[in-house]
Amino acid sequence: MKKIILLVVLITSSSGFAQPNCFVYPEESGERKACELSYKAIEFQQGSKESQMLFDEAIAMGPKFAWAYYQKSVPYFKRGFLYEGLQLLNEAVALEPITYLSYRAYWYWQYRNYALCIQDLEQYYALPKAYMQHTPGGEKDMRILLGLAYAKIGKYAKGIEILKACINDHESEDYVGLADYHSLGVLYVLNKQYEKAIEVLEKQLTVLEDMADTYYYLGLAHKGLSNLKEANIQFNKSLEIFDKQNRFRNTNAGFIVYPSDVKHELGTN
Repeated sequence: MKKIILLVVLITSSSGFAQPNCFVYPEESGERKACELSYKAIEFQQGSKESQMLFDEAIAMGPKFAWAYYQKSVPYFKRGFLYEGLQLLNEAVALEPITYLSYRAYWYWQYRNYALCIQDLEQYYALPKAYMQHTPGGEKDMRILLGLAYAKIGKYAKGIEILKACINDHESEDYVGLADYHSLGVLYVLNKQYEKAIEVLEKQLTVLEDMADTYYYLGLAHKGLSNLKEANIQFNKSLEIFDKQNRFRNTNAGFIVYPSDVKHELGTN
């Protein structure tokens, strides 16, 4: 297996979506005016009074210009105002579902509404022109989040099915995400498929060795097979990694591990 890792670098807008080309809209149309006002808005600090007022003006002039709703929604989500953000983002989704469904799903994931996250992503991937989407930070294929969301509602087998399909696609293109095997391994542990979990988590270590969570779940898998000596070796390795300042943090992991979890396992073996 080639250890080629996909690093997604977002070179579009700071929020993850490319800025639209205003010239594709007819001159003097509402969408053209809304687009031009939105460009003025993003010259100000995100979430500032000046920018939000310009987005309001853009929406009034071009109510079918989805990007204005989306951009106005972003600071609400970032500041914890889910309801306000959704009222705006829902408008963008209604206008351009293929562009904004996965983004709304991401925020449902962040606020732990896994059922709605699943609903949006299933709807998105059913669209004829659906394409690969990543989390706004670029670190995960959104299909990984879909699988983890199924696991969060107890549907481990469904989550495993989705993650395996996603990883198979990545492997066929000779790349793999930084924590894809880890995510699959976690679901195998939760589904009590310990031998498969060990196989996949050890594969994860060929991609990335400094993620404490992987050793913890390896320990749980060995414990599930009654290999307590090996389990303790993995738990201790996890604690060693936790002590490193530059260890890898698995963003959007879904199933987060803390040093106290590891110490608890060491204390019970």
